[in-house]
Amino acid sequence: MARHKDTVGFAAVLRRVGTALISARARAIMSIGIVLGLGAVGTLAAWSDTATATSGVFTTGRIDIKVGNPAEDNNPAAFSTALTNTAIIPGNVVSAPLLVSNSGTVPFSYTLSVLASNTGIGTLLNSSVFAAATCGGTALSTVTGLGTSKSFTSFPRSIAVGATDQLCISVTMPAGTAVPALGATGTVVYTLQATSS
Repeated sequence: MARHKDTVGFAAVLRRVGTALISARARAIMSIGIVLGLGAVGTLAAWSDTATATSGVFTTGRIDIKVGNPAEDNNPAAFSTALTNTAIIPGNVVSAPLLVSNSGTVPFSYTLSVLASNTGIGTLLNSSVFAAATCGGTALSTVTGLGTSKSFTSFPRSIAVGATDQLCISVTMPAGTAVPALGATGTVVYTLQATSS
């Protein structure tokens, strides 16, 4: 009987109404939370984005200086054949053209230095460089005494990719040079050093 009273009385009705109100309020609050949560997700999506930018291809450049015609890495035969004298005496001049080529992928500037393989012969000789296929007119630069490594002063010179620079090299034993009684022999080495410009 107490049970029946409990489910039918005024207090029971108030309990049911209170529970229903609390339950409805809780559902409303949860619904607002869900709507706010979805709104926040939607807002984040609207303010976030990505993009990419990819570069073109990179390839390392290559410096490649060559000499002679045809172009060679070292010691073109035509140069060593023309620039020689097995009985040089005071007053003699020997010359040979030297074509310098840029066979690489970047422009470069180059310097030119000279050294005799033997100091005995080197101190007796001078060398000049001309900007032409033949050695005539005004020299770009002259080095006196080839006993030690010396640089020509008119350098560096620049060469574009695929281009050439025509030089003429001369070796002179000046008139009045005192030649040693036992003689002297040796070669003359020209070093071309290229650097990217």
